[in-house]
Amino acid sequence: MIHNWDYHNLNMDFSSMYEGNDHPSDIDMFYLCKDNTLIIGEIKNERGHFGDGQRKMITKLLNLHKGDAVGLFITHDKLYQKGDRDVDVSRCQVKEIYIKGENEWRFPKRQTTVKEVLNYFKERK
Repeated sequence: MIHNWDYHNLNMDFSSMYEGNDHPSDIDMFYLCKDNTLIIGEIKNERGHFGDGQRKMITKLLNLHKGDAVGLFITHDKLYQKGDRDVDVSRCQVKEIYIKGENEWRFPKRQTTVKEVLNYFKERK
């Protein structure tokens, strides 16, 4: 949890690191299960855009992992401008999922929360 919003609201300037189409990115969630399954999540406000660069970077990291791996595109409906301070990630919706070795990201078959995905992978073995 981000406890100090003053620090969180600092702007990180990566502009001097851009080189052609190469540029830095961040990842919002890493979760490593006891069975070595890696879950990586990108979290955006429901109006946010999950860019191709982030998608490719997460896919590459997942495919390189020595074990099962899953990518999640997660959305929430909170807005800092409305006074929202906390986002309970476990209750957020998974909008897209990638399973290591598959050809593409896909939509879940039913509405799914992050907690449901974590429970599935923690309990399956």
